[in-house]
Amino acid sequence: MSLENTEQVAQPEAAPMMETPSEVASGGSGNEFLNMIPEELRDHPSISPIKDVENLARSYVNAQRLIGTDKIPMPSNPTEEDLDRIYERLGRPSTPEDYGISPDGSVVTEEVAKEYSDIAHKLRLTPDQAQGILEYYRGTVEQSGAATLEMAEIAREETVSSLKQEWGRAFEQKVDAAARVAQEFGNAEMFDITLQDGSKLGDNPEFIKAFAKIAEFRQSVTSEDTVADMSQSNVMTPADAKAEIDAIMNDKGHPYWDRKNLVGRQQAVERVQELWGMVHG
Repeated sequence: MSLENTEQVAQPEAAPMMETPSEVASGGSGNEFLNMIPEELRDHPSISPIKDVENLARSYVNAQRLIGTDKIPMPSNPTEEDLDRIYERLGRPSTPEDYGISPDGSVVTEEVAKEYSDIAHKLRLTPDQAQGILEYYRGTVEQSGAATLEMAEIAREETVSSLKQEWGRAFEQKVDAAARVAQEFGNAEMFDITLQDGSKLGDNPEFIKAFAKIAEFRQSVTSEDTVADMSQSNVMTPADAKAEIDAIMNDKGHPYWDRKNLVGRQQAVERVQELWGMVHG
């Protein structure tokens, strides 16, 4: 077999050689701006990404903007110490006390001020951030307090209305009697207990009626009447007044039905009229 007939094995083409900036400046790729700079700078890594004179000018302008600015190094995997240094450069105070959080006499107590300063420092907040969050907290608490007071006032008005409707003219007498018993057997803190609906225990109608019943029971058992009790002993609830009217109407032997007993009947009629007045308030 002759060498002429030997099949020639195709050889792979050699990979094109990458041109350096200096080779480009020599005319390799036509990047003419490299010819304008000193040869010792053409191979510098900061020059290689630049494609033309316009790009070179933009890079220069951007670099000038950074000159003189205070730069903060950002580690790729910052430690707690790194983060402390970074946030201190951003404005975090050196100590919690440097936030200057002071008690305001209502929402922010001395204990709250100290605890909040410690938390703000731990979270690396700036003074403006810490103050902004505190103002939001204070406003929220004040709004919540105002809403609670409004709800308590509404509950108090509803209690008075319902008890007046039930007790009629005996309202003042029964409320006073209930209050005396509650103060005697309870304590001031008990009346301020907040119930699930936001009202105070002392404004709850069932609570007041319970102590009013205790006062009635004690009076019936011990016959202990004060001067005020005796002066109002003829005042009855609408239900009690109606019960007495029914008893008079159903008792045919009552002076109310004896037309011959003018004085006794007149007194009975006046009593029934008085009782009807208590029924209707």
